[in-house]
Amino acid sequence: MRLELLERHSEGNGPLHRLDARPKLVFVLLYIIGVVATPVGWWRTLTAEALGLAFVIGLTGAPPRELLRRWLGFFVLVGFLALMVARAHPSRAEFGLAQVALTIIAKNSMAFLATLSLVNVTPIRKLLVGLRRLGLPIALVATLQFMYRYLHVLTDELERMVQARRSRTFRRSGRLDWVLLTGLIGILFLRAFERGERVHSAMLARGWDGTVRSLDDGEGC
Repeated sequence: MRLELLERHSEGNGPLHRLDARPKLVFVLLYIIGVVATPVGWWRTLTAEALGLAFVIGLTGAPPRELLRRWLGFFVLVGFLALMVARAHPSRAEFGLAQVALTIIAKNSMAFLATLSLVNVTPIRKLLVGLRRLGLPIALVATLQFMYRYLHVLTDELERMVQARRSRTFRRSGRLDWVLLTGLIGILFLRAFERGERVHSAMLARGWDGTVRSLDDGEGC
């Protein structure tokens, strides 16, 4: 998986791209809260929220096929969880299992697509600056920044490990079985732990004071 694909539409010049990250963050947060707070059975309200989201997605310029592909991967997980949660939901007796499960799927899908739309119109570095300007703790912003930065590093590391394993394994299929894959993930975890210790020591040696600095904010974020 190439993580660069997550931001390939975020550097556009559309009306939403030019907005400051802070109002977009607040709007998405309020939208998600509104969607989650919508009671079960209020399908007209959910439909209105979905239509508003569809309009915003149209303004982002993201290809619908790409959003659909990512939503399908999300649907597999949230569909299973919805069936588990719907069995114990308080509204099950009134609306039935199917309607409660569909409502959970719809709410989570809209929240997921709203977050994905935000990433499609705002680079991650600007989102982090916006979060800091909104008053989030520096430690939390720094944690998010390092998490995103080293996801790329670890993804590249995993790709090199998989390629090295395939070059030493003579098989007709290029796919790795679960035994090999879990072994690679375990080795990757150990390498990530060791890399984290080295990075922390290097940061302390260079005078790291906990302030996240960015080119989008000359005074630091």
